[in-house]
Amino acid sequence: MWHTTELVKIFEKITEVYGYDIYQNRKLCAALCNDLFTDYSTEKNIMQMLFRAGLGEAMKGVPFKNERELKIGLSNIEKFLAAQAIEVSVRENVLDVIRLAFVDTDVNSEVKSVYQPVISKTFNNSHFKMTLPVIKEFEDRVEASFKFMYANKEEKVDSVLEKCIITDKFGKMHSSRMDYELLKHDKSRSVVISIPKEGKNIFISGSTIEFVFLCSNHKRITTSYKINVAKTTMLMQVAVCQMTEIEYNRTMDIVGLLIKTMDNVAKSTNAIMAEGSIMSATNEQTAYTSSDIKEYSDALRREIHYLKQGKGKKYKIVNGNKLVKSDKGIYTYLFEMETELHLPDDAPVVVEAAGELRAVGSVLSCEDFQILLLLDRDLNDKVSFAYLMVEPWKLLEVLDKKMNSLNPNINKLAIKIMEEGPDLSTDTDIANVPKGQPAVEHKLETDDIVTVWGPPGTGKTYTMAKIANSYIAQGKSVLIVSHSNVSVDGVIKQVVKMLNVDKQSILESGKILRFGYVRDDELSQNPYATSFNYALSKCDSYARQLEHLMAKRDELRAKNQMKSKEYDEVEHKIKEIRGEIRKEERKYVERAQVIGTTISRATIDPMFEERQFDLVMFDEVSMAYVPQVIAAAALAKEKFMCVGDFRQLAPISQSSDSRVLQVDIFSYLQIVDGKGNMYWHPWLAMLNEQRRMAPAISEFPSKFIYNRLLKDNAEVINGKKKRDNDLVIKSAPLSGDALNLINLAGTYCAADKNTDGSRFNILSAVISFSTAVKAEQNHIETVGIITPYAAQVRLIRAMLKDYYTKGTTNVSCATVHQFQGSESDVIVFDAVESYPKSAVGYLMGKEPNQVARLINVAITRGKGKVITVANARFWENVFKGTNHIFYKLLQHIKNKQHQVIDNNGKMLKPYIESVNPGKLVNIFMDEQDAISVFEQDMKKAKWQTVVSLPSGELRETEKQIFEMLDEADSRGIDIKMKSNDYAKLPEQWKKYCFGTENATFPLIVIDDEVAWYGLPTAKWKFQVDKTTSLVTVVHTMIRIKGKNTVEMLKALTDLENIVVGQNTRKLIKKGTMITNSMAASSGNASDSGVISNYGLGAFVEEKEFCPKCKNHMILTKNARGTAYLKCSNKACKETKYLTVDLMNWYINSLNVKCPKRDGGELRGGLGKYGPYVRCNCGHFLKPDEI
Repeated sequence: MWHTTELVKIFEKITEVYGYDIYQNRKLCAALCNDLFTDYSTEKNIMQMLFRAGLGEAMKGVPFKNERELKIGLSNIEKFLAAQAIEVSVRENVLDVIRLAFVDTDVNSEVKSVYQPVISKTFNNSHFKMTLPVIKEFEDRVEASFKFMYANKEEKVDSVLEKCIITDKFGKMHSSRMDYELLKHDKSRSVVISIPKEGKNIFISGSTIEFVFLCSNHKRITTSYKINVAKTTMLMQVAVCQMTEIEYNRTMDIVGLLIKTMDNVAKSTNAIMAEGSIMSATNEQTAYTSSDIKEYSDALRREIHYLKQGKGKKYKIVNGNKLVKSDKGIYTYLFEMETELHLPDDAPVVVEAAGELRAVGSVLSCEDFQILLLLDRDLNDKVSFAYLMVEPWKLLEVLDKKMNSLNPNINKLAIKIMEEGPDLSTDTDIANVPKGQPAVEHKLETDDIVTVWGPPGTGKTYTMAKIANSYIAQGKSVLIVSHSNVSVDGVIKQVVKMLNVDKQSILESGKILRFGYVRDDELSQNPYATSFNYALSKCDSYARQLEHLMAKRDELRAKNQMKSKEYDEVEHKIKEIRGEIRKEERKYVERAQVIGTTISRATIDPMFEERQFDLVMFDEVSMAYVPQVIAAAALAKEKFMCVGDFRQLAPISQSSDSRVLQVDIFSYLQIVDGKGNMYWHPWLAMLNEQRRMAPAISEFPSKFIYNRLLKDNAEVINGKKKRDNDLVIKSAPLSGDALNLINLAGTYCAADKNTDGSRFNILSAVISFSTAVKAEQNHIETVGIITPYAAQVRLIRAMLKDYYTKGTTNVSCATVHQFQGSESDVIVFDAVESYPKSAVGYLMGKEPNQVARLINVAITRGKGKVITVANARFWENVFKGTNHIFYKLLQHIKNKQHQVIDNNGKMLKPYIESVNPGKLVNIFMDEQDAISVFEQDMKKAKWQTVVSLPSGELRETEKQIFEMLDEADSRGIDIKMKSNDYAKLPEQWKKYCFGTENATFPLIVIDDEVAWYGLPTAKWKFQVDKTTSLVTVVHTMIRIKGKNTVEMLKALTDLENIVVGQNTRKLIKKGTMITNSMAASSGNASDSGVISNYGLGAFVEEKEFCPKCKNHMILTKNARGTAYLKCSNKACKETKYLTVDLMNWYINSLNVKCPKRDGGELRGGLGKYGPYVRCNCGHFLKPDEI
């Protein structure tokens, strides 16, 4: 039996002390029930549960002032009780208590304050101040935030923020819930209070907002603000009134209750933490361990150690400018990136600049080949180049921790992979594997772990999206992960695309969200499918602010003011607003049904620590570490499916000591061995019909990569896909064939590597670029240029950036690794490799199985046409008689009589002429036409021309070129020249030229604005061996006018440096009387005795001055060969000794190494016969030899 009478009295007492508003606060009501209902345990438990569930909100409107209000109110409360599944008898008891306790017997009984409020425009009469509230509008609430600051007074006053009220311009009031924020004395703090919309619009513009504070000094203070159109606020008044004794006692009771609640929360938190510690200790004892976990853990730690030593991948950033230094010692720098990176805001980075300068910081913004950094150190106002390192070891540390904390009771699928997966391997031929999309779906229904082998174009994305949608229909949760953003974008985009019209509400309600950086342009514009856009759509004020700031940033960019303080401020504001949106974004992601994100985000983000999904699908799993697969499986509750292709790219680790990380999940399960042999496994199913490529393209991978298991679907044989691909095949360039080769043999298509060790080939890059541009001009929708090497990508991207200065392009360029998971109508595969290198680079020459994976990915990205650009003669000379997969591809193209453009058929020259892009990149096949345009460029030269000559055997037209250079020199233009073949140069060229070993490419760069490749023409040849050389017969001259491309050419070729042995020196203008050891070695010895204004000679001329006439001192030697200094003024006879300190100053400041090719450390000394230089490898050198 309920104690109705006693309960009514208790509620009347609560109302008397705290007022009716107390019932809007769930926590406080539950706490009061716990304290006051101690004698009635049944009633206490029920009422606590009801208040926690929201009984107070259902009671909104009490006290009931008449019979009608009572009837309506009890009806609402009864509905609430029914929704909570409360039994009928208990429901009636609760209604009886409310009927008796909350009827207003005397409307006018409320005690009114006998004091009128004191109104002020300032906080002078208050014990506190508050900053202007910031108003933020969200879909479900309005938020007001401000800083509450106690004034410096002796009186100790505690305050309670009772409520916040918005009164709109129509007079409608909206109140916050009675959450009673306690603001203790002498403590300033930031406060955020929410006003729920409860399904109604709150018209913010033109409204007033009030904050009511109850204070322990007997005062009630109400601060009122006007909200203007821009949602900024202005203080209207501060009203201070004296509370009655009843109001004061009620306030003190609230303060006491809040303190008690806080204490209880603290105790509860401590108890939970203590219990967590016990659980943690228990988990440590029961965490799953195995030899595999130990092996992978050791490998991860070795990789972490390697990366922390700074040996990991570094990205070159150039043209750095310091924008601003903050008061806190933070420096803002804007850099251009040679490699396109996609780093999130606040990503930790390390920057290394020249002079061993090292700065630590974070990313402010990163997009469009520009990166804005916040660094802890000054790197000077301008930084020509530096190296950027991200900190991937943090992710690996979390991965290691997750591997070592698997709970056998929770992470059953992750553990099953390790315990059962390898043991289930067989030596049965893989041909027996279940095949087709129905087989995959059936396997997922019957098995809890499924590995899907999906060769290119077989519908991996479609299959995953179809499965995800079936789980959506069942109300089950799905997590989709991959190592790359592109892959995740593809699956989520397909999931959205497959939704029926009647299912659009699922999308619009935020049930399907792509979480993280979105690479796909179409998906990034979807207002619902990306978590950032979805959060933005729920906060109109943020959307407007961000739109305004982005427009301002674009305006500053258009005015080329990226280095201004205003631009820096705009970027900071954009980052700040994005940060606020990100906080909202997380709330929506946490309750989404389908989430797509990268495995890195799923591993490191705390959001995923406490959640498991009914199904986890891992796309492109062949590129993931096994520990990443285990971490993903740990998030699966019922099913785990990994999808990938072990004949595509494998995982990459940077330390040679952690090679076990380079083994993918298919190899771990022994589905494939190190030699590429493939076996059946009970968890394996195969998608075996490709729906992407024209059959002429798929024939090669099917035969040489997939053991003929890859079949063509009817769609590409006689369906719509065939018709689409046929249109591409019929289009120029190279119309009529799906598989094509442009053989550059016969041209001077030299390949070299840059300072990062990545290979590039200028002529090959231009031909690939021109071919792609021609394809786009023929209305091909998507064109991709793929190449193995990052340096070649950087060069081609620079051309694209210069060529498409206005508007967008459908041409993209990426490395093979970057392009995996993507496709294009036309693919241009630039192989890069060529002479004078005698062997291929690492990526094209490593372990055969890895090279096969790389070539497979490159070729299978194309839907309608694949065009390979290569020096086929080079590949034949190096790999004839071998099974190298790329050589097989070239042979396949020829043997199957696909289209080959080469010089043997006299087709190469007309083809190059046909794809000439014009505009900023112009190709000349007629030498005199090229010279004519070059002459106009030289006449416009303003300050310098830099020349690189691979060969000294110049052709007859060299006289025309030389006259132009000589004329420019007479006008004061600096002519800087270097050659790999100095001795064979015509004599007149030698007066401008230095000998070097790094003039691989025939280049002329004028004023850093125009670059010429192929002038002056020469008897270029590639030395194959001691007796064989390949002579250039197709002379190709290229004019490039584009800031980005010219800068990239200079950087990649190290154009303005001379390299001899281990020594690198700046290329300078040569004087008329020059001898030095370098020149002498190239056939330019002289007996003038004056040592060149180069190397140590140049250093002396720059640093030493005559003590008498103040002219420069120069380095020379006497008849015995002893080096000394003399004044450059012939009228002055002053001389000086060459000191050991001066030599060591030069060696240390320029990091000069031994020229004997051993890289030894040098040190100056003074001996019996004068100054000398000694190498720590034992060599003795003369000063003029360094």
